[in-house]
Amino acid sequence: MKKHIPNCLSVLNLISGTIGTLLALKGELVYAAYSIYIGAFLDFLDGFTAKLLHAQSALGKQLDALADLITFGMLPSSILYMLITTYETCPYRPYAALCMVVFSALRLARFNVDPKQADQFTGLATTANALLVATLPIILKRALYPNLVNGLTQPLVLPLLTLLLSYLLVAPIPFIALKFQGFAWQTNQARYCFILLGMLCIVAMHVEGLFLSIGLYILYALCKAKIR
Repeated sequence: MKKHIPNCLSVLNLISGTIGTLLALKGELVYAAYSIYIGAFLDFLDGFTAKLLHAQSALGKQLDALADLITFGMLPSSILYMLITTYETCPYRPYAALCMVVFSALRLARFNVDPKQADQFTGLATTANALLVATLPIILKRALYPNLVNGLTQPLVLPLLTLLLSYLLVAPIPFIALKFQGFAWQTNQARYCFILLGMLCIVAMHVEGLFLSIGLYILYALCKAKIR
């Protein structure tokens, strides 16, 4: 029985992503964003319980990827499509959101066949990308930082952000994987620093802090890749 628990969590993740996509297309973008957070929590539990119960399987790996494609690919694409439709006058720009679901599929497929992505990712993880997208409707609704809201709603900003994030999903750029193989400080300095920074940002600024911390995570990877 216990071997089915991780797969059940993957199915719940899939359901969360499906409901969130329907909510997004109905214009309930904040609730759609919450579906991404729920899905991310379920995705974490899925991997954690699979390791804890020694219930990892080829079927579970594929099911997890399919669930992630909906929750972290289709759902954020739907949110961006609706946001771009809201803030852009050009009828063609919202279709930039289609790039995200396509590139998310490529990212997940590559991850499944690449054994080298244990301690670092090649390309932005779909989960991190989806969490960043999930902050946008909440930031725009709360409007606690007018300059940030004004910047995000300028013409072309959301379509260009969508294309940039889509590219980063498949870019040959190394990103720190926030997965611990051990807990030694020497081998996990960057992980500990990013986790601490992220927690501080979230405590201080809430959802805007999550947006900032993921943005800094991306910027760090880009700067490190350029230095190399």
